[in-house]
Amino acid sequence: MNQQIFDMEKFNLISDDENYYLFRALNNGDNADMENGITLDNDGNFLQIRTDRMRYIENPDNVARRYSEKSPISLEQVYDHIKIRNRKDTNCISLTSNANVSLMYGRDNYKNRYIMVKIPKKELGEKVVNAGEYMLQEIEKRVNTAVSELDSKNEIIKLFNNIDASKTDEELRNLIQTRYTSNVKVNDMKTVMKKGIIYTNPTSRLTNHQLLNDEQNFEKNKILAKLTALEKAKIIKPLIPHTSNNIILIKTLGMAFSSSEQIHYGEIEQNEILKVSPEIVDIFGLLQQLNLDDKQVVADISNEVIQFVNARKYYKYIKYKK
Repeated sequence: MNQQIFDMEKFNLISDDENYYLFRALNNGDNADMENGITLDNDGNFLQIRTDRMRYIENPDNVARRYSEKSPISLEQVYDHIKIRNRKDTNCISLTSNANVSLMYGRDNYKNRYIMVKIPKKELGEKVVNAGEYMLQEIEKRVNTAVSELDSKNEIIKLFNNIDASKTDEELRNLIQTRYTSNVKVNDMKTVMKKGIIYTNPTSRLTNHQLLNDEQNFEKNKILAKLTALEKAKIIKPLIPHTSNNIILIKTLGMAFSSSEQIHYGEIEQNEILKVSPEIVDIFGLLQQLNLDDKQVVADISNEVIQFVNARKYYKYIKYKK
């Protein structure tokens, strides 16, 4: 995978010269920690944001733990954290680079409380990873391992070469559609839909996500096309050990990209946390929606608000001047 295509500078991040700024809508666990005095000091300042695993181990009834404090970050753990019916014992904390996504979760599901997390640019990819990019890299690693074990004359090798050489979405889709769609005509009068059978289009995974540009979507789809080919040839097993197929994994990957999700691995420490009001997050959300020819105007406004936040000024209302 060409990592330059997914370089963070190509995403619409809030940043200054030294740091990226990510957003979190404080969830029910965060709010309970605050209200019980676990994560706040006497002055109401955050001491940390805890992982789900830290809360999970406090409940004596929760004995079937899959992950420990020493468990390294992995495709399986990120998947378990993000999927719809997610596990509550991971070391992952969800952030987003998109203020609007944070506002959606905060207002629809939680208590409209937020923090910003300051991440030095040189440290991105260490404690914090782009969830979609990380998952895609891990999927590609497993695809490449499976291919490396094939005979050089295997027909899958030729297909992969064609996938790599493809230039357009249409060309990529045709490669998979032609290979894996049956040419047998079905007599509708003699067929009955059987309960429990799901008929899927082999190109249904090759979708485009709005928050990715054309180049990023195309790179993602080439990797998923290869995974699909290996599955159809029964060369690769489900990538998540406790699942029967890769369907939910691919959906979870899509969720990660669609929400601009970033994974903070381990607790968020006090020096990383910036307390912000909903109004501040609104401002950043509006800035990220602007589509101005002069990007410097947006950057200048953004930097001014960042300075305001870093100065620890938590005013609820801001006066706008024309």
